[in-house]
Amino acid sequence: MTAENYILATLAGFVVGWIANAMSKSRFSFPINVFIAIFGAVLLNFFTQSSEMIGDHFFSILLVSFAGSSVLLGLFHLTRMIERR
Repeated sequence: MTAENYILATLAGFVVGWIANAMSKSRFSFPINVFIAIFGAVLLNFFTQSSEMIGDHFFSILLVSFAGSSVLLGLFHLTRMIERR
């Protein structure tokens, strides 16, 4: 993965974390949502790039970044919701 791909994944994760923070009415703060979203975006991009599942194109990196950050944020909020019950 090149530096440009990491930057794109980080920016996409930041946007998804910011949107998740605006949508959620939870006790979690902005830095936690952004960190988890960025981590999910970079992690999924790393795995897909290292296994050569996707090309090195702008839109494929962006799509995988949005998917990774959304899934990890969803799992995080789901586990916290279950934990509160």
